[in-house]
Amino acid sequence: MKKRTLILVSAILCGIILTAACNNEKAPAPVLRVGMLDGLGSGHTNMTEAYEAARLDSRISIRYITSANIAWGVLDSLDVLIIPGGGGSMHTFSLGETNINIIKKWTENGGGILCICAGAYALSHTPDYACFGMNGAQVVDLDHSSRGQGLCALGVTEEGKKLFPELSDLDTIHVMFENGPMLAPADSAVLAESPAGNYTVFATMLSDVHVGEGFQAGISPGKPFLLGNNYGKGRVFTSIGHPEGSASFGWMIPRILFWCAQKEDMALPVEYKAPALDKEVIMSNEDLGKEGSMYRTFVYGTKEEKLEGFSWMMNHPSWSMKTWVSGLLYDKEPEVRSAAAAYIGSFELLTAKKDLEAACALEQDPQVKAVMQKSVQTINSLYR
Repeated sequence: MKKRTLILVSAILCGIILTAACNNEKAPAPVLRVGMLDGLGSGHTNMTEAYEAARLDSRISIRYITSANIAWGVLDSLDVLIIPGGGGSMHTFSLGETNINIIKKWTENGGGILCICAGAYALSHTPDYACFGMNGAQVVDLDHSSRGQGLCALGVTEEGKKLFPELSDLDTIHVMFENGPMLAPADSAVLAESPAGNYTVFATMLSDVHVGEGFQAGISPGKPFLLGNNYGKGRVFTSIGHPEGSASFGWMIPRILFWCAQKEDMALPVEYKAPALDKEVIMSNEDLGKEGSMYRTFVYGTKEEKLEGFSWMMNHPSWSMKTWVSGLLYDKEPEVRSAAAAYIGSFELLTAKKDLEAACALEQDPQVKAVMQKSVQTINSLYR
């Protein structure tokens, strides 16, 4: 009896092992291997939004990596490195000269980098600023870096329409901007001594952002918003704003990652749909003050005050408030839960996906559940 039992157990174990092996053989290897830099200079919202946007394409495998991982050689197992928004000089400081040189050598030998917002500061060739010197650009008006935030109008260039043919019939698109750098070509003498080539512009800034006191008007229009350059055998793509944090534009991140890896011919086409808020909205100082006070409203406010907050958010592209929405999916008031779910679906908040699905599973109110289910379907439809 014991012998037969042993044989049966062994057979089952063999079956499990063989099944796992077969499944492993059938599982397709990722087409693109991406690392997201998680360090002192990486802002939480910046990281998570870009991370989730990369996951829109199922052929991309992405993981968080640290400066220690880079020192231990993790770049050799990656195709593209993302340096997200947060703090530009902090990226440089936390990586240190040794890791920066590792990144440069890896890129020069064929690696790809996507740098976003603060990452664009970090990879610039800006004099008297702690930067890598890789993207062929230098920061203009560095003393007034906190220019403002909002949905900025962009013009897509002919090169941009080749990379993003879904936008070829549009004169203007609106993408989130939050204190990104104003860039101009780096000094030619500097580039002559660098593997960095001149950059190609894929989209230019049309909006004039100068909210801060003492900020000069007319600096931002015409400046590059999306740009790319060669670095030796590798590529660097620079975004001064946040397509990953903009409704209807998250798909641009996988497209850019394929470009960085020099596999743009493998990128999947998408069906472009106009975003819920499709106009230029630059947050004024009054808007930013209201944004700052809204956290207290969402924590302590009445149902009516919270709903008013959502109504305001529908027309104001707040950088901070969108990070508070997930918690309101669990609010005691059904109307608030419904408003939170509707907002997540309308503005394609990828980082709220798990909470949205969990709240939907728990929801008892049939009307609220219907709204949640619709938003779940909207978010899930973005993945391919």
